[in-house]
Amino acid sequence: MLNRLSPTSSRTIAEVCGLKPPNMNFDYCVKALGSDPRSQTADVRGLGLIAFNLLESSVTSTGSYVQQLLKQKWEPYVQKCLSDCSDLYSDSVESTKGAVGAYQALLYPGVQFSATTVSTDADKCEGQFKEKQGATLPLTKRNGDVTQQFYIELAILAIVRGS
Repeated sequence: MLNRLSPTSSRTIAEVCGLKPPNMNFDYCVKALGSDPRSQTADVRGLGLIAFNLLESSVTSTGSYVQQLLKQKWEPYVQKCLSDCSDLYSDSVESTKGAVGAYQALLYPGVQFSATTVSTDADKCEGQFKEKQGATLPLTKRNGDVTQQFYIELAILAIVRGS
């Protein structure tokens, strides 16, 4: 089904979001891509760049949010998790920048590697809070957003790679 879209043909956001990996939320995809006015006229490659811009913004703002949370008083376990998440999101900012550069240079294996690293970091961040029953989970929505944005990028990447 992914092969029916050409990477340079104009497609609606709904069509691209309809070609989704199993864990991608269609409504989230449509809303996220539709939030950028450029998406209305973008081809599939352009939607990929928009998706990366959204991912980069999300990763950067989450990293800043974690820094703000670290200034608050938390139980030691949550404080340690937040500190680890800060490191993970710092790495994710660099990975996202690398992914954008690789995407623009059409180096798709590098794109997938970097994007996967970002998603893995968000999963690690979220997972460590869940290791202790009853621990506060202050980043669940943000980590989930990063993961959904990764799925959007995977769907678009599959189209532009022709797989």
